[in-house]
Amino acid sequence: MGTSEERQWVGIDVSQAKLDVALRPSGRYWQVANDESGWQRLLNELQAVTVALVVVESTGGMERGVVQVLQRHEIAVAVINPKRARDFSKASGRLAKTDRIDASMLAHFGEALQPLPKPLASEHQEALSDLVHRRSQVIEMLNSEQRRRHSARNRTAQADIDTHIDWLKQRVKALDAEIDQLRQADETRQQRYEWLTSVPGVGRVVATTLLALLPELGQLSTKRLASLVGVAPFNFDSGKLRGKRHIVGGRALVRSTLYMSALVAIQHNPVIIAFYQRLLSAGKPKKVALIACAHKLLGILNALVTQGQSWRDPKDTEPAQTATPATSG
Repeated sequence: MGTSEERQWVGIDVSQAKLDVALRPSGRYWQVANDESGWQRLLNELQAVTVALVVVESTGGMERGVVQVLQRHEIAVAVINPKRARDFSKASGRLAKTDRIDASMLAHFGEALQPLPKPLASEHQEALSDLVHRRSQVIEMLNSEQRRRHSARNRTAQADIDTHIDWLKQRVKALDAEIDQLRQADETRQQRYEWLTSVPGVGRVVATTLLALLPELGQLSTKRLASLVGVAPFNFDSGKLRGKRHIVGGRALVRSTLYMSALVAIQHNPVIIAFYQRLLSAGKPKKVALIACAHKLLGILNALVTQGQSWRDPKDTEPAQTATPATSG
């Protein structure tokens, strides 16, 4: 692709109205509108060079249009967590902040760290992702209204909140039905759903969230998936200091859903129960042990999808366990 022999790392700072684009090492910079005409202009410019990777931050969906256009024209795009970008900027000594500097920093980030490109999502995948995100937003509103209901004292206010709560519950049911219908329309996705939900502790919400928001499941190692999700603990050591391990970044909705699944699994999944008890016996705090269980559960699910099979009782053959990480807190 392109006519320039030197590979270019591309950083795009995304805002609602425009895209700031920087190339590295050429140093080129320009702006385009964040709309179809701007995306086409950007595409024309990038097709004239050899693109190694385009890096953009996740911006709540404002980046989705340009990412899809570039991917459909076989240009690799990595969508990174904004916190990773901020940390890299600080580590690089960039204290000033402008759209141009941010775009240049993202290009530098791509060259230095070479993040994993995002897989091209089909229209069906994007639609499922939208619905899963929307369901999460409605659940958040429902939880907020239920908290307000407990503190409300005025009867009129209580009645109004109750009406809204009922409406939100109906919207959750409607979204669930639409999500199920969309998932079932894809034979491959429905088969993976059945593999995932065969695991004790993994229900429809967890399985659907993974299918919608973690399309890399079954395609990458568990170690890389854990890093993408944000359940991979990182060391904080320096010299003689041995700090606590922490999880950072990742896909927040996938991580929180997987964590809730681990809470269920430590009650109903024999493999996770045994693993959890071993960690507690070793003196690990409960929260650390739960995160480790979420990591292990992700490994089991990844193995099942990779091998194309359902869960088997641990008393029988356990082919998935060989691929499960020996996670510690």
